[in-house]
Amino acid sequence: METTDILDFLRQKLKPKRLKHVLSVRDTAVSIAPQYGVDQQQIELAALLHDCAKWMTNGELLTTCQHHQIVPDLIEEQNPSLLHAKVGAILANDRFGIIDQSVLQAVSVHTTGMAKMSTLDKVLFVADYCEPNRSYPGIIEVRKLATVDLNRAALEVARQKLERQLVTKCMIHPQAVATFNDLLTQIS
Repeated sequence: METTDILDFLRQKLKPKRLKHVLSVRDTAVSIAPQYGVDQQQIELAALLHDCAKWMTNGELLTTCQHHQIVPDLIEEQNPSLLHAKVGAILANDRFGIIDQSVLQAVSVHTTGMAKMSTLDKVLFVADYCEPNRSYPGIIEVRKLATVDLNRAALEVARQKLERQLVTKCMIHPQAVATFNDLLTQIS
């Protein structure tokens, strides 16, 4: 797969701010991946594709899921934008012919994470959160951890996401809780 095809698609479909984010996630992920033994081509593909469905409306996300026999859970029904990760993996396969299950999984779980994430999953999960254009409270800590301890960086990302959802009284996806609990167990 030529990354130029993916980049052309992203330039056509994504708003400039989203495209800038995607390219920054790619650069961040590619820079931290080598120290954790992650394949450069896999992480570059996953990072470029992670938001490839962000241009779709909630209705289009739900329709794509229905077409591919993906049944949204209650939280995804309430917040269909969460489905951009799963639909992104579908698009990566259908539109770009990506068959590497590791890449497709990383795209699919980059928002909520999951228990037993692979190292590739964790690099994308962390890079998506801490790329230089992001300015969340506590992000500097994540950026520091990303260069020295991927598990602790991923745990901090999961913790900060959960904390923000609690403060803003948003529904919390069970997979996000499972991610936090699994990472905490790995570190303990």
